[in-house]
Amino acid sequence: MSDTGEGEDEFQFLRTGDEVVLQSTFTSQEEHVKLCLAAEGFGSRLCRLEPTSNCKNVPPDLSICGFVLAQCLSVRALQEMLAHSKNLAVEVGAGGSHRTLLYGQAVLFLHSYSGMYLSCLCSSQSSTDKLAFDVGLQEDKAGEACWWTVHPASRQRSEGEKVRVGDDFILVNVSSERYLHLSFGTVFDNKSLSDSLIVNAAFQQTLWSVAPICSGGGVAQGKIPEGG
Repeated sequence: MSDTGEGEDEFQFLRTGDEVVLQSTFTSQEEHVKLCLAAEGFGSRLCRLEPTSNCKNVPPDLSICGFVLAQCLSVRALQEMLAHSKNLAVEVGAGGSHRTLLYGQAVLFLHSYSGMYLSCLCSSQSSTDKLAFDVGLQEDKAGEACWWTVHPASRQRSEGEKVRVGDDFILVNVSSERYLHLSFGTVFDNKSLSDSLIVNAAFQQTLWSVAPICSGGGVAQGKIPEGG
């Protein structure tokens, strides 16, 4: 019984080492589209969105949607670590134990397919919002651009609580102080809502959740929810 209980606890809360899919839902004119954050990392560094609403007929390519929670720590600890940037690689690479992610902490997302980090880029080529920045991948973890703070989207959760699988939350880039956001891109497709959407870092909020792929090295017994 104790083994089962521990397994449930590991699966219930997000921890460093877990591989997850970041997913969200976009609603426009009564149409609901479920999407996952994706990236190739080769050729284009920009992140894109993989639709999952029609899983049965059009299976999503989840191989490019996996992100590992590489590290989490308090914002204060992050600032201290960045102030001593020469120790950054050592600090982030250390700590083999799986730490539970808490609301209010900064988290580092490692893209499984490319081995690069989810970041807020300096460019702004994919969005019509002049105050928004592109979201993509960077090779190293130097600076604040690849760190994101996680905040509860519901009053049922508060800062300092453990982040649970299935929670809706908000991600804020530490460097730009903008939200990880879904919006219409510069190219609009009348036939497909999902093809017209992009992900960027903007001042508008978007709610995200995670579906686990692997929990600290073990394959999670779950799947991407199908669209309703």
